[in-house]
Formats: sequence, C-alpha cells, structure tokens
Amino acid sequence: MSAPVPCPGRALFRGPMYAVIETGGKQYRVEVGTELEVELLDVEPGQSITLERVLLVADGSDATVGTPVVDGAAVEAEVVGASRGDKVIAFKYRPKARRRVKKGHRQDYTVLRIADIRFGGKSAADSAPKKDAKAADRKALEEAAARQAAEDAALAAKLNVAADAPAEKPAKKAKADATAAKPAAAKATEEAKAADEAPAETKTKGFEIYEDEGGEWRWRLVASNGEPVAISEQGFSTKAGVVKTLDVVRRNVAEAEDHAEAEVAEDGSEVKGGKGFEIFEDASGGWRWRLRAGNGELVAISEQGFSSKSGVVKALDVVRRNAAAAEGHTEPETAPESTPDAAPKRARTKKDA
Repeated sequence: MSAPVPCPGRALFRGPMYAVIETGGKQYRVEVGTELEVELLDVEPGQSITLERVLLVADGSDATVGTPVVDGAAVEAEVVGASRGDKVIAFKYRPKARRRVKKGHRQDYTVLRIADIRFGGKSAADSAPKKDAKAADRKALEEAAARQAAEDAALAAKLNVAADAPAEKPAKKAKADATAAKPAAAKATEEAKAADEAPAETKTKGFEIYEDEGGEWRWRLVASNGEPVAISEQGFSTKAGVVKTLDVVRRNVAEAEDHAEAEVAEDGSEVKGGKGFEIFEDASGGWRWRLRAGNGELVAISEQGFSSKSGVVKALDVVRRNAAAAEGHTEPETAPESTPDAAPKRARTKKDA
C-alpha cells in the first residue's frame, strides 16, 4: 500500500474535520453527525460499525489523500435503521409474442449516522463543539408542542361545521341560567332532551346509504368528523340489497381482528387474499386497505390512500371503531347535485322492483 499523499493548505479545506468514505461502490463526504443512506449492510439497528475505506481526511487546512485509502484512518458510524427507495417499474415486452412482464423494485438502504472520524491520533468527535443537551431537548419539546397545537387547531376548525349566530347567544345564556336554577333531576332530564334534539352535524356519524348518479344504491361509513372512511366496492340495484350488505360488512369487520399484506406473484399480478382486512400498495405508490368476505369477494375499500403503511394500519382502527358504534343507517336528505358530465340516470326496470 502506498503512503498517503498530503495536500498543501487551501481555503477549500478550512472548517470542521471531514472525510470521504467508500461503501457499496459509492463515495460519500461525511462529517460528525451526518446521516446518510448507503447500500444495504448486514447490520442491525443500534449497532456501531467502523468504515475503514477512507479515501480522504481533511482537518482544517490540512488534507490527506489516500492511494487508494488513507492508512490509519477510520470512520465510526451508528446504524439508525433501514429504508427503501422509490419504486422502479421494469416492463418487458415482446411484440407478436404475447409476452408482457411487469415487475416493481424498491432498493433497500441502511441509514447511518456518523459518530466519529479518527486519524493521526485525532478524533473529530472530541474536537467538535459540545452542544447543550438540555437546550436541544427543550427546543425539541417546544417544536413538538407547536406542531401538536397546530394539528389541534386544524382539527377543531374542521369539526366546527357551523358557528352559532350572534342573535341566539342571549337566548342560550338565559336558558343556561334557568337550567342552572332547577333541581339536579330536572336538569338531567333537560340535558337528555337537548341531546336528542341536537342537530345532525353534532351527532355521531355511521353508515349512510345513497343512490349514485348511475341509479345504483351504495353505502359509505362516515366518521364522527363527517369524513368518509370506507365505501362499498359495488353498487346494488335496490335499497334492500345494500341494507343487507351492511349486515355482512358489520360481521366481517367484527371478525377481522388483524390484517394481512397483499402478496404479489412473479408476473406482477396480485394474489387473491383470504377473509378479513388486507393492505396493499396501489399503482400510484399510496397504501390502501380492503375488506374481503369469507368467499374472497371484496365488500369494502378505503375512501383514500395513505403515504405510509403505518397510516393505513391506523385507519383500520378508525374503521373498526366507527363500524362498531354505527348501529343503524341513514339516508341523505337531498341527493347530490348532478353535473353536465355526470352519467345519465338509468330507468328502473321490472327486475329492480
């Protein structure tokens, strides 16, 4: 191994100690605290590893270039975890042979955090300025509190569907004063009556059945904030048919305690799953869920996609909770307004009756 080649001091090398390392056939410029994704390594999260292929070490105005590596230099890193890159689609096509193969690939990476750079008896971690741990923790807590406050404010604005009119405030205040003066038993009776007379927007939502623009009956599960969380996979020609389907949906949701991930065959097609909840990644890269009956047929699908697998798993808990709380079903008071591009409403036949 040839001796390392020292470089003359230049303004380019002024600054903290850094190094250029090689791993997985790629080169990276790293400093203490740098987080980077490298080609998959056979390590577990939480371990500490030493990267010995150091091609360059620079400390202030001094730099040493290896031929090809710097003798005696080492970079220590902590394994943060693993990640995956963006999906890459590989499509093979042979004309006139009826051969089409579509496969997806996501590269696996290992996430490293550089802990120290050692060379010539020096340590970059020892020479780096020490940060105030308490100040960093306090700043992190303040940022987390600010994010939580912003999320709570957005949720409150979303749930506040209608504000009370100013003219109604004196009447409500007088009613509250009169209620406070009554005995406890009378007060409880009035509170129960007021809960029954509350507007529909403030009550807990549940299953809704409606007739779509194509003349078919469908159902949807609406959460307490008014957002739909599940819809029917197919339409029904009669109202009685969709009402019977709600019993099937309730029974399958109650029996589906866990979920499975959709399997993909070698040709890229999805393997039909079994009974219960199933999560999968759609063509656009979003995660969704679907509910299958005992015969493998789809009975419900998610209303929207999620950017991560954990997001769709949390959505399943919301679906289970709302489905268990929905005892009956309701119908929208008014049908959705039609648009010029909407499909014409088909005529009813004797078979639909």
